[in-house]
Amino acid sequence: MAARRILAGGIAQESHSFNPVLTTRESFAVSEGDAAVARARGTNSTLGGIVDAAAAAGVEVVVPTLFRAQSGGPVADAVFDEVRGRMLDAARRGGFDAVVLPLHGGMLTPTLPDPEGALIRDLRAAVGPSVPITAAFDLHAHVTPETLEHCDLLAAYLTNPHSDQGATGRRAFAAAIAMLDGALDPVLAWAHVPMLTLGNDRTDEEPLKGLHARAAAAVAAGRVRDASIFNAQQFLDVPGLGQVVLAYGDGRSAEAEALALDLAEGLWRQRAKLIGSYPSLDSCLARAVAGTPRPLILGDQGDRVAAGGPGDSTVVLHALLALGTDLPAAVPVTDAEAVEHCRSAGVGATVTVTVGGRHSRVAPPATLTGEVVAAGPGASLTYQGPAEKGQRAAVGPYAVLRAGALRVVLTALPYAYIDPEYFRAMGVEPREQRVVVTRSGYHFTLNYAAIGECITVDTPGMTSYRVAELPFTVARPFYPLDDVAFAPEVRVRRRGG
Repeated sequence: MAARRILAGGIAQESHSFNPVLTTRESFAVSEGDAAVARARGTNSTLGGIVDAAAAAGVEVVVPTLFRAQSGGPVADAVFDEVRGRMLDAARRGGFDAVVLPLHGGMLTPTLPDPEGALIRDLRAAVGPSVPITAAFDLHAHVTPETLEHCDLLAAYLTNPHSDQGATGRRAFAAAIAMLDGALDPVLAWAHVPMLTLGNDRTDEEPLKGLHARAAAAVAAGRVRDASIFNAQQFLDVPGLGQVVLAYGDGRSAEAEALALDLAEGLWRQRAKLIGSYPSLDSCLARAVAGTPRPLILGDQGDRVAAGGPGDSTVVLHALLALGTDLPAAVPVTDAEAVEHCRSAGVGATVTVTVGGRHSRVAPPATLTGEVVAAGPGASLTYQGPAEKGQRAAVGPYAVLRAGALRVVLTALPYAYIDPEYFRAMGVEPREQRVVVTRSGYHFTLNYAAIGECITVDTPGMTSYRVAELPFTVARPFYPLDDVAFAPEVRVRRRGG
């Protein structure tokens, strides 16, 4: 009997509707074929989970292509069309027993509010109704009826900050194999809740901790096969934005329906508690100046590349410069022109350069003079984890400018700095700083926990949780911007139905 073959791959990026910088092909890490499988093997990534589970089961994984990028503005239509074309060409050639997709679920293009749904729909048309299609999504995915109509089982990360990317890939793979073996007949019960979680949405803290515990208990007891709570990317101005809960029964729906209703009601009942508050930037920097036992690792809430921000806000940089340059600190700023200026001057040169503030308009550009202490056309790194441990990544053109004890890390492309290895790849050691700034809200906390005290700071900007300041039109109404009269309604979908 020939070994089973599954089709994997696709495109993973989280988009921000209000970021004017289009995400183009140069922002993506692209892998394909055997190299993509080898690169993913043993990593805590969704494709890594799929690849490792497949190897253990003696199943071949075929990856026509996989595009991965940091969060940012909408993805250029041509990039998505390229990926979709490669995936469909492979699917139409046939020979696959199942399709298992390592995606994100929160992507946009200028013409598509739900590219992942379009990809899954087209793959379904290519492989037919009998081939299992499953997918692993980030829990911040925007889940649409089209995705659910054509995907037999959709699995979300169960942790935020995310630590179970690999496990989520394994869940999606296991469901596909169970369907092939006749051991699973997935029946979906799902509900949409028109609300956003705004900051108090860690899964290791209440109220989400309790909701996830109830879902996990139902899975462990065999009442449902799988359950997911999608909290949605908060900066998508798309129809149907909000929370989505999924519960899959095996051949029956009653217990899945009950769980989906319970989770949806729990989210709505505790909606006010899901809005968080954060310390001020000034208070955190005052602590750093006074001295702390370990470095303060600050998440710049207002310009989180991890949430799709452009990474060029100067709010924190201006605050650091106002203190002088005696405080050892590392702050990243995206500015391709400044990088080119520093690289042209060369390592060791003293330059005066104006940086940032091109797209993030909450603070003006900052001008500073310093020595170029590092520069290059790019650098590579491997996540130390635990989040995405083993995942390899690259940094494009960069330069590091030193002004006193302050280090400004300049890059041509935006990065979230979720792992300390980003700084180390460019010659900056986070452990030697009193303050390290990341472009992340909380995902950075897992990978920096061994280095310092991790704090999300209340800074203004495009990715601030102050969503009333953003020009939402299509996505509304939703809580907390609107007074929504709502009672959860559970819908049921059977495979092929």
